[in-house]
Amino acid sequence: MLRSHRSVWWLFMSISGVSALAWFANTYTPDSGQRIMILFVLITIIIASLLLYFLNNVRHILLITGGLLILLFLRYLGLREIIYPLLLVASLLSLELVLRKR
Repeated sequence: MLRSHRSVWWLFMSISGVSALAWFANTYTPDSGQRIMILFVLITIIIASLLLYFLNNVRHILLITGGLLILLFLRYLGLREIIYPLLLVASLLSLELVLRKR
């Protein structure tokens, strides 16, 4: 069975992103909106590059990364009810089904 081509640069980018995230979290406190947005962008880059290496499917990666980013933003806003992640999963699954049929 042939394996699809996986770029090692995605793995390198995710490992570098984890080290940048650790440096950023240890150096700066998340007290302003700008630093929290930088933190969210770093997390998004790490998750996207790691999933690009393992899944190699851009549609799934965008859905998972976007869902995680929305979940983190909801948690930041203080919306910690169990219904929000359930609705997010349901909407992401429906988007997957709609995009799969095209």
